[in-house]
Amino acid sequence: MPLDRKAAALSKAERGKLVQAVKRLWLPVTGTLGFKKAEVTAGGIALDEVDSRTLRSKKVPDLWIAGEVLDLDGPIGGYNFQAAWSTGWLAGSTV
Repeated sequence: MPLDRKAAALSKAERGKLVQAVKRLWLPVTGTLGFKKAEVTAGGIALDEVDSRTLRSKKVPDLWIAGEVLDLDGPIGGYNFQAAWSTGWLAGSTV
């Protein structure tokens, strides 16, 4: 695929190839910047404003809320990533 072509100009087959290439992309982790540079967000939309079974907003019709926009955080160690992935999956599967 030409590098200057925009994603909107790709055919369905080309988009499929691009998705597969990105899914197979291997990015080795070679280190970290240590705990002084580690970040996590806190705050966000209160959990009592969201239906925990679907992650649908109780205040805004047809709005599903997931990831770091939720007032949900955990300790360092991948817990926040897992919360983002799990809430994203749940919200996406209940739409």
